[in-house]
Amino acid sequence: MRTIGIDIGGTEIKAGIVDDTGAILRASRRDSEPRDPEELIRRVVELVDELSGDAPVGALGIGVPGLIAAGTGTLLRAPNMPGIDGTNLGDRIGGETGLPTLIRNDADLNAWGEFRAGAGIGTRHMICLTVGTGLGSGMIIGGQLHAGATGYGAEAGHIVVEPGGRSCGCGGQGCLETIVSATGIVARASDRIRSGEPTILVEAGLTAQKVHDAAAGGDAVALAVYSEVGRFLGIGCATLMNLVNPELIAIGGGVSAAGDLLLGPAIKEARHRAYPEVFAACRIEQARLGVEAGVVGAGLLAAEMVPERRTD
Repeated sequence: MRTIGIDIGGTEIKAGIVDDTGAILRASRRDSEPRDPEELIRRVVELVDELSGDAPVGALGIGVPGLIAAGTGTLLRAPNMPGIDGTNLGDRIGGETGLPTLIRNDADLNAWGEFRAGAGIGTRHMICLTVGTGLGSGMIIGGQLHAGATGYGAEAGHIVVEPGGRSCGCGGQGCLETIVSATGIVARASDRIRSGEPTILVEAGLTAQKVHDAAAGGDAVALAVYSEVGRFLGIGCATLMNLVNPELIAIGGGVSAAGDLLLGPAIKEARHRAYPEVFAACRIEQARLGVEAGVVGAGLLAAEMVPERRTD
């Protein structure tokens, strides 16, 4: 069966036709419209029409960065896309396309993509952390995607690791996401620049990519920032290891491209903080599907919702 997977972000909508193996056979994109639900829905429907024109598809899967009410397809809250809060994307898009439509949190679908077609192949228990502007997470437990009682589970980015720390978009303070994210990297680098530490970095126009480039070039401040962010990532990983006892924690998202700059201190810290037996049973490594993980996961999970293809 071929399905369509769609990953809705704050600036871009990625879509693709996905086959049974998780391969993307054809892809397309549109700019997103996070503040106008009608325009957002129109652009998604356009993508579905464009992709399904060449060959029939059996279902549609859509990932959205927010809290999706279990079984309803209603987006209750999307901190980075407040204009579409309360919209029932499942009913609206499914009604307009005529396809069985699955709506899930985007990080959950990233995790499912890695589980079925990426770093998690062969595992039964894994966690995927997506480190981008924020920190998304998804958990696979016993081969099943874990969403919790009402669909809002596996939000590892909101584990509090720094009480009294920076404010988070969730309304709390000191969440892991406020440190382990592109936003957190920029904030910590800015703090060091303002304190007068010698660095090639300047605060105006600072981005996580610029901090990464400076670290790769040996800048002491940038290296210290990555070491600190990696250490907090390791604290989060150790917490998840002790809680879930997974075989794998896959680190994806744009920030994960830093590789050992981030993962080196994370693995060291996780080894120090997790139960030795739990740490020994789990590997921490980069995810493999890159920016297409959400599209792949959405397409593969949508295929499983079609009655004649269900495996549960």
